[in-house]
Amino acid sequence: MKLKPTMHLGKRLKQIGMNDKLLTTLNDRAAIIQLIDAFGMAIDLRTWEKFESLFHNPTEFDYSSIGVIAGNLQPYEIVNTARHDLSGFQATQHQITNHQVEIIGDTATCTAHVRAMHYLPNTQGNSTFEMGGYYTVGLIRTPSNWKIQRWKFSMLWSHGNQNLFELAASENLKREQT
Repeated sequence: MKLKPTMHLGKRLKQIGMNDKLLTTLNDRAAIIQLIDAFGMAIDLRTWEKFESLFHNPTEFDYSSIGVIAGNLQPYEIVNTARHDLSGFQATQHQITNHQVEIIGDTATCTAHVRAMHYLPNTQGNSTFEMGGYYTVGLIRTPSNWKIQRWKFSMLWSHGNQNLFELAASENLKREQT
C-alpha cells in the first residue's frame, strides 16, 4: 500500500474552513494561557529570571485582597517581592485553571481560577496555608510575544496556618544571612 503525500497543514485547515483570523486567535489564546500558567510554574520552581520575563514594564500589580502590594511596578520589583515572600517556603504550588480569554486587537484579558498552596514544616502549627480565588490579567502584544501588563489576585477563601508567611519570611532571612 502506497501512502499519499500529506497536505500542508495550513492548506488542509483552510479546506475545512479555518481562516487566518481564526488560526491567529487560537494561537494567541494558547500563548496567553501558556503565559498565565508560566507565572505559577516560575514561582513554584523559583525560576526568577523566567518570572521576570513575563512582565511588561511597568506592570500594574494588585494583591490588595490579601493586604499586600498594589501599584505600578517594574518587573524586578515584582520578582523581588515574590522572592522575599515565597523563598522561605519548602514548596508552593499554584494551580491555575478555567482560563477565560478575551482578545481585542493587541490587548487581551484573561480571568482564571487559582488555588495557591504553601508548605513549610514548623513547630508552631499546621504546615500548610492555602488560598483560592482568581486572577484577572491584562496583557499586551509585543513584537515577539504577549506580556503581562496588569495582574490582580482576588482571594475568595483561605485555609490553614495564617502565620506561615511570617515563618517563611523568617526562614528566608536565615538563608540570606548564611
